[in-house]
Order: sequence, then C-alpha cells, then structure tokens
Amino acid sequence: MTNRNKRSPKSGDRVAVRGEKGTFVIYSVDSSLQAAEVKLIDRDLALSSMPWDALTFLDEEDASQLPGS
Repeated sequence: MTNRNKRSPKSGDRVAVRGEKGTFVIYSVDSSLQAAEVKLIDRDLALSSMPWDALTFLDEEDASQLPGS
C-alpha cells in the first residue's frame, strides 16, 4: 500500500519517486532543504536532492515517525 503524506523521510525508507520508474531507498536526508538522496533498488543508480513532495512512501510509518514522537 502506498502512502503519501506529511511524513518525514528517513534513511532506509523505500519510496517511489514521481517521474521515475522503480523502487528507491533513501540513503541520506537533508531536513533543512526538505530533500532526500535516493538510490534505485537492484541497480547502482542514485538520484540526488529529490524534494520530499516527490516521494511516495512504500513502507508503513513506524512509531518513531508519528507526530509528537
């Protein structure tokens, strides 16, 4: 189930990227720019500085990402 909301990404999250094919994993997050570095799973393709609003989370949100945590 896909989930696009105001969740903040973290390293290791699996995401889809708007305009790109495939499943990506986040390996670096810049909170001040609200951007994430992502890498395509199963290939050595990295995309840099993807804005958070271009990401769709493919994993369920864990308790550490709930508001107020």
